Amino acid sequence: MLYYMKTFGCQMNVSDSDMLSTLLEERGFTATENEREADLLVVNTCSVREKAEVTAERKILEFAKFKQDHALLWVIGCMAQRVGEELMQRIPAISRVIGAKEIEFIEDRIDQFLSPLGTFTADDSKTESSWSSFLPIMRGCDKFCTYCIVPHVRGREKSIAVETVLEQARHMVARGAKEITLLGQTVNSYKYEDVDFAGLLRLVSEIDGLERIRFTSPHPKDISDEVIEAVASLPKMCHHIHLPVQAGSDAILKRMARTYTRAEFLDRVKKIRQCMPDCDITTDVMVGFPGESDQDFQDTLSLFREVRFTSAFMFAFSPRKGTGAANYKDQIPEAIKIARLNELVSIQTDITKECYNEMIGKEVTALFTLFQEGKNGRADHWIGTDYGFKRVILETDRQDLGGELFTGKVVRSTGMTLVVEA
Repeated sequence: MLYYMKTFGCQMNVSDSDMLSTLLEERGFTATENEREADLLVVNTCSVREKAEVTAERKILEFAKFKQDHALLWVIGCMAQRVGEELMQRIPAISRVIGAKEIEFIEDRIDQFLSPLGTFTADDSKTESSWSSFLPIMRGCDKFCTYCIVPHVRGREKSIAVETVLEQARHMVARGAKEITLLGQTVNSYKYEDVDFAGLLRLVSEIDGLERIRFTSPHPKDISDEVIEAVASLPKMCHHIHLPVQAGSDAILKRMARTYTRAEFLDRVKKIRQCMPDCDITTDVMVGFPGESDQDFQDTLSLFREVRFTSAFMFAFSPRKGTGAANYKDQIPEAIKIARLNELVSIQTDITKECYNEMIGKEVTALFTLFQEGKNGRADHWIGTDYGFKRVILETDRQDLGGELFTGKVVRSTGMTLVVEA
């Protein structure tokens, strides 16, 4: 049996797709790059922005038109949770919708879901190793920011038991993982019995064979001194903290229900820089939130110039039905949102280039996870990430560097990539 997986959205969706792929491969399924020959087609959907849902539905319709008569078409994830029944009515070729809240129980139900294709027996020996793996430690969110659909489709926060997290992490390492990224919608809100997030980082860092640990996405309100000090003091922790600011204006932060002020955010940045001067701080931000004035936007620009994020995920506000912000009357015209986004992107691009150029001549240690054969005059090369969050390329015909920690000197920068040599 062959399966084809198309994933949209965040790292949590990637992790859910990886988990489902593992369950399928344990049952004898093989991934295919030819979607037309697949016995099972899976679309893992995102609801963060309307564009993500439109793109996912377009792919679902495409699959529905050409899939084989016997093939199953599953739609999973946040969009499946939000409008799954409506989707099935509009697209009868969909075999099953599996919402985001149901994903964590998929292992108990997958054999039932696959029954139209036959009977399958799990065999763990069929799974593949991965040098860098995602590990969910909690699901859901309690923050209820006024622009965000996630709490409505993924439910309230639920931390996974400590021993379950550690058992899964050890299993990933046994299968070849050198780096694990701990995942949660607000990952640093983790709390299970008497173990908080800082305590969990210390426990995971004790796992033999694990080289590097990352986490995403934290909430600025819960980046405590203890968490920062754990990241700074534990040798396996990468010096990278993704800190979504969303806006630089107190008025807009309040309307977003972000529960911190600009000054409090900058205090967390100051603490991180004090403990880890080399830390890559990245962020998420949106422009054009309802009611955003010219001065509010200038406050966001000034925060970016002050913090100097290594990189940022930047978006124009997109109203999501079911959220508070979708009902605000003072929506910003699309043209103004795009103009503001372009200005912010230009400023951050210059900052990112400067951050990368500052690394020229220095040594970096990267974990390489992707080998690409040279095309159009380019040499064969490995792609990886340094100890922070910078993309690294090594030009070489060696194909044995996957999963290795490789130290090299930075010889040049493209502005978004460090090029190293041995």
